[in-house]
Amino acid sequence: MRLLRAFALSFTACCLIGSPVQADDTDTPTPAQLKMLAMLQDKVAVNPNHSDGWRSLGRLQDTLGMTDDAGQSFLKAVSLDEHNAAAHFDRGQYLSTQDPVAANHHFQRVFEIAPKSHYADQLRSQGIRAVGEPNARNNRPEPITTDSSDDVDGSSMRLASYEIQTFDGSDDVETRKLELEKQAEDQLAKAVGQPTSPIRWYLETGLLYNDNITLTPISRELAQSDSASFQGFASPDVDWKIVNRDAMRLGPLFRGYFTLNESAFSQFNLASFQPGVFVEHDRPVGQSDTIFRLETVYSRDLFDGSTVGDRLAGTLSATTILPSLDAYYLYLTLADSDFRDDGSLPTQTSLDGTTYTTGISRFSRTRWKRLPTYAIGVDLERADTVGDDYRYWSFNSHASMTYHWTNRWSLIPTLGLGYRSYADFTGPVSRDEFFWRLHGRLQYACSERLKIALVAGHDRFATDNDDYDTERTEGGLVMTWTN
Repeated sequence: MRLLRAFALSFTACCLIGSPVQADDTDTPTPAQLKMLAMLQDKVAVNPNHSDGWRSLGRLQDTLGMTDDAGQSFLKAVSLDEHNAAAHFDRGQYLSTQDPVAANHHFQRVFEIAPKSHYADQLRSQGIRAVGEPNARNNRPEPITTDSSDDVDGSSMRLASYEIQTFDGSDDVETRKLELEKQAEDQLAKAVGQPTSPIRWYLETGLLYNDNITLTPISRELAQSDSASFQGFASPDVDWKIVNRDAMRLGPLFRGYFTLNESAFSQFNLASFQPGVFVEHDRPVGQSDTIFRLETVYSRDLFDGSTVGDRLAGTLSATTILPSLDAYYLYLTLADSDFRDDGSLPTQTSLDGTTYTTGISRFSRTRWKRLPTYAIGVDLERADTVGDDYRYWSFNSHASMTYHWTNRWSLIPTLGLGYRSYADFTGPVSRDEFFWRLHGRLQYACSERLKIALVAGHDRFATDNDDYDTERTEGGLVMTWTN
C-alpha cells in the first residue's frame, strides 16, 4: 500500500452511417433515408468516376422505389468499372425481372471476376451457375429478397466496432488512470484518518463542433460526408465499492456516452449505456504492488432511440506500481457483439462475433516539474466477425503527456497510430487501413475537482478503398468534474 499512496501524490498532482438505412413499411421515405440519399448524391457529384459510389446510390434508390434512377446508377457503376463484381451482381439483380438475358450476362461476369466471392455463392444458392458448371441455367434468376434492415451498401457503409470516443485504445488507459487516482487518494485519506466515499464518479461534458458526425466508432460511415454539426455530449463513469476492504473491492459500475446534434442531424444522436460489475484485489509482487481487476460490462448502443447493437465484454487486468512510482497496466478483453443489422449477406457483411484485445501501457514520472508525467501504450486486437468484410487484426499505439504551464494551466497532447488488416475482405480494392489521431487539450483547473478545457483534434483513416477512406476534425469546450 505504500507505493499506492505515493502514486496518489504523484499522479493527482499532474470511433453510416448513422442508424442503418431501413426499408420503411410505407411508400414515404423516412427523414434518415432522405438524408442518406442526399449524402450519396453529393458523394457521386464530388467523385463522379467512383463505381462503388454509384452502386451505393443505386441500392438506396431501389430501396426507396426510385426504380428508373436505380437502373441508371447501376449502369453507371458497371460502365465505370467493368471488373467490379459487386456492381455486376447488383445490376443483374435489378434486371432479373425485366431482362433475364441481360441479367445473366452480368451474373456470368460475377463468376468470371470473382468465382469464389460471396456474390458468386449467392448466385449459386439461387440455382444460377457459371457457364460450364453443373446445372448451369440461363433462365430468369430468382431475385434476392432484401431484408428490411439491410443497409444501403454492402461495402461503403457499415457498423465498425464498439469503442466510443477514440479508435486506438487510449480511452481504456485514461479510464484506468482515473480509477487508480481515486483508489490511491482513498488509501492516502485512510492513512491520515480521513473519511472516504465508496462511490467514485467522473463526468465529462461539453459542446463540440464536429465536421463528420456520422463517423463514430460504434457505427461509422467510412467516407467523408457533409455532415458537420455542433454536438453536445456527456460521458459519465461511476463505480460503487459495496465491498471496500483494504485489499479487496467489489461493486457495480456504470459508463456511458451520449451526444445531441443539431435538429437536422438528430438521427445521429448517440446513446451508449454500459452497466457492469467489478472486483479488485491487491497483492504485493516482489517489491511492487499489483492490483488485479476483473470487470464485466454489458453495452447497449442506440441511434436516435433505435438500438444499433449489444455487447457483453469481460476484462481481466493487472496494474503494477513499481518502487519508482511508475506503473504498468496490462489487460485482456473478450467481447461478444450482436448487431441488429447483419446486412443483405451476413456471411460477408455481419459484424456479429467475438473481439479479442490485449495491450500494455506505462504511466511514467519525470524529474521535470513542468512535464511531470507521460503515458505510452500498445494494443493488439483480433475481430473474429461472422462477416468476412469486417474480420481483421490490428496494431494500435498511443501516447500522451501533461505539460504544466502554471499551477492551474496544463497542455495535454495525445497521439495515436494504428494499422488494420482485413485479409478476408471480398471487395475488388483492399480496405486495409492506416489510421492516426492527434488531439490536444488546453486545461484550466478551477479547483481540484473541476476542470475546463479547450479541445481540438483530428482523426484520419487512410486506405486505398475510397469507400472506407475518411477523416474527422472536432473542437470545442469541455468540462470535467470528479468527486
